[in-house]
Amino acid sequence: MTEIRYRRLLALYPRDFRQEYGEEMLGVLMADPRPGLTQVADVARGAVAAHFRGLWAGESRAARVVQIFGAILLFAVALRRVTGELFVTVRHFDEVGWQYLEVTSSLRLAAWGVVLVAALLGRRLLGVAGAAAGLAGEILVPARSYVDTPATVLYAYWLIVSAALVLIAGLIADRGAVRPKGSLWVVAGGVVLVLGTVLAPVSQFGAYDLQWILVLFAAVLAAVAIFRQEPRLRARLLCWAAPVIATVPVVEFGFGELIVYNMGHPESTRMISPLQWAVLVLVPAMAFVGASVLDRRGRVTAAATR
Repeated sequence: MTEIRYRRLLALYPRDFRQEYGEEMLGVLMADPRPGLTQVADVARGAVAAHFRGLWAGESRAARVVQIFGAILLFAVALRRVTGELFVTVRHFDEVGWQYLEVTSSLRLAAWGVVLVAALLGRRLLGVAGAAAGLAGEILVPARSYVDTPATVLYAYWLIVSAALVLIAGLIADRGAVRPKGSLWVVAGGVVLVLGTVLAPVSQFGAYDLQWILVLFAAVLAAVAIFRQEPRLRARLLCWAAPVIATVPVVEFGFGELIVYNMGHPESTRMISPLQWAVLVLVPAMAFVGASVLDRRGRVTAAATR
């Protein structure tokens, strides 16, 4: 193969990788005594690995922050469920007894509490086990009512994605105890989420509208915590947040018709199609990859202009 063809082949690698190692790799390839398909396959395989390493570069530190922030918010959501069930139970105890208390709500609260403690102490195995249990709970609870009301899965979609991210973050996070900057803002967001169960009975808004207002307020507080980080870490945290943010337009614009139809036709419920399930799985992954690629290109461009 000629040098021009080798350079075209090396174009499969990320630009920053080529700038640092391109000439060295070119020399190795031209001196390789086995040119041909085997060599091309090796270069392609190395290029794919380099792209994935670029996507996950520096993730171990960001993953720990994601694990802690995510565990705080998921713990707050679980606590809101338990608090709401307790309020309803106390209010109607003479009529229904303990009917409104869900065991699964308490189990999810315990699971995310374990994840939070494990993340703060740097106990990876314990954090992964707790996140796996929490993710299973976030999936199984809406799955129980899927046949009757498929929209329950869609309403819980952002929680499922968040739980999956916390599990992944726990698998690759740095070891050792840590207290990330901005944690108090996330704790404040969690408190806002829990307050919804207390304020709903006395609010001037409807219960549904109030919950959305508080969720948006909590999201703003969490965003403040992210933007208080140093620029490099902040960029990686935004990449991690992208899959959760992507759930809003996916449900709103991709499944609005399904939700409206099922609300108006309870006698003939329409289920989520295989293609729609594929969208639910692929969109969060694509959002993370897309945000990571843009972040890496931004870093390369910034370094080139210095």
